[in-house]
Amino acid sequence: MRTVDPNGIIAFLEVVERGSFRGAARALALPKSTVSQRVAVLEEQLGVQLLLRTTRTVMLTDIGASYQREVAPAVAALRDAAALVNELQAHPSGRLRMSAPVELGQRLMGGVLAAFAERYPQVKLELELTDREVNMVEEGHDLSIRVGPLRDSQLIARKLGVPAHVGIFGSAAYLKKAGRPKHPRELSAHRCLSMGSSTSPMTWAFSGTRPVSIRPVIAVNSFQVLCALAAAGAGLARLPRAQANTRALVEVLEPFAPAPHQAFAVYPATRHPSAALRAMLTVLGETFGSCEAAVRGGEL
Repeated sequence: MRTVDPNGIIAFLEVVERGSFRGAARALALPKSTVSQRVAVLEEQLGVQLLLRTTRTVMLTDIGASYQREVAPAVAALRDAAALVNELQAHPSGRLRMSAPVELGQRLMGGVLAAFAERYPQVKLELELTDREVNMVEEGHDLSIRVGPLRDSQLIARKLGVPAHVGIFGSAAYLKKAGRPKHPRELSAHRCLSMGSSTSPMTWAFSGTRPVSIRPVIAVNSFQVLCALAAAGAGLARLPRAQANTRALVEVLEPFAPAPHQAFAVYPATRHPSAALRAMLTVLGETFGSCEAAVRGGEL
């Protein structure tokens, strides 16, 4: 089977439709010489003459007429398909599967989904709130909200909003009773409250010193509950400063505060962003305050 250049076929069909190489050139926004060359290459590839050229007219040969009848519907179908894709891209539809951390999702994603659904009612939304790192490709997720450093270089990431500063907080009553730690290593002598679903040993990172291993006495997957526990004197908790902005809490170990945590919207680099995905990125950017240029996860 001979391989032919699709550009030659399109040029040939335009010449037939317009009745001249000059008209085809205008329709294709190409030089007349380029259109003529493409048709000549097509004829060479097919090994037949498709057009009879004179100084004034262009006529189909019998083989050219037969070829035109066969290829015209196929090219028209491709153009219709391209138009359909463009229309679908302009009007988001289909299904969009997402995941987000539990606490962040409970605070923000209700408003995000409501705003999105009002604008794009043809999109079916699915959101899973989980603190585990979802394998997006294997689990069929289109978009995930993640907080902190990203390790997967196969993901495209967009920064959402400004980084969130975190610190260690406790109530004045607790600090009066247990003492105010002056260095992260002193946390081993304190009751620590952690974000998560397990009281297994974990590490807290700090600036200017090594990570510290702690064994939480209470673990919950809600910063709101964690904040309430710390305010009630149950121990020291690592909290976002924005949520710990209350007179009932006192920050400790400020000189060792860890680097701020950045929120990201991530999606697989192997997938071309659908109209629904691009629309969701826009809505997320509006909610978080910004949605910066995409980078690969491994570059963060």
